[in-house]
Amino acid sequence: MTVLLTGGTGFVGSYVLKAILAQTNEQVVLLKRSSSDVSRIADELHNPRLICYDVDKTILEDIFKKHAIQTIIHIATEYGRGENPEVKVLETNLMFPIRLIDVGLKYGLKTFINTDSYFNKEGLSYNYLLHYSLSKKSLLLWLKYYAGRMTVINLALEHPYGAFDGKAKFTEQMIRQIAIEKIPQINLTAGEQKRDFIYVKDVANAYIAALDFATRGKPSFYNFEIGTGQAVSIRHFVQTVKQVSGSNTQFNYGVIAYRADEIMCSVADTSNHTLLNWKPNYTLENALKEIIVIYQGATKCHS
Repeated sequence: MTVLLTGGTGFVGSYVLKAILAQTNEQVVLLKRSSSDVSRIADELHNPRLICYDVDKTILEDIFKKHAIQTIIHIATEYGRGENPEVKVLETNLMFPIRLIDVGLKYGLKTFINTDSYFNKEGLSYNYLLHYSLSKKSLLLWLKYYAGRMTVINLALEHPYGAFDGKAKFTEQMIRQIAIEKIPQINLTAGEQKRDFIYVKDVANAYIAALDFATRGKPSFYNFEIGTGQAVSIRHFVQTVKQVSGSNTQFNYGVIAYRADEIMCSVADTSNHTLLNWKPNYTLENALKEIIVIYQGATKCHS
């Protein structure tokens, strides 16, 4: 079977790609842009089971004609920055996956695995990500429409963290500044907002479980919230990084104000995880220890 993957050069997508190649026998067709940074998957580019296409230089239908694609894993996303954010968001988050589905169904597509986020859950939203949220919620309506013709699995990710996330991400900044750079002080909010932090390797394994579930599930729409089922405070997260790394960094809580629309608590509903046959394997402490070792090794290699 062949799996088509979008977003495989990004943070979560790169871990999913590595997991598929390591844990399954699937061939992977990776759609990327010709301008994509492939540094996260440099070691995988030589794998004979990986075939890459530049989506901005390829006709989609030609790909489906050439490969027997039965499953699409859609991770590519656009948050809406720069000029014409609405157009960019709608194109990437709504029109692109719909085009993939429309073409795919003509050539035997059976499963679509979608990537969603905790801040798109009912009652939760960030105003600065309004365009993103609207596009993703619109896509869900379309996916439910298509669910009568294929199996649709929506994976709503809580708060993934791991090595080599985007530099602007909170968890990435905290791990690097506290554990690696060990800067003297960090200004923070009061740190009382709670998140369901889920290690990215556990997230990747959820996609592997979804691939397996697709072989058992009937054509329908399935939603799984991917998290540990436990919410911990931002304060607890940074204190754990400090404890695990032995850092002396001091935290100045309350210096930064909360966002006006701050989400104070989000946690995964794990009640149907047995159906998916998946559960996280890493504790926060064990995951942080692994990440720190990775970064320390990378630092030595570049010193």
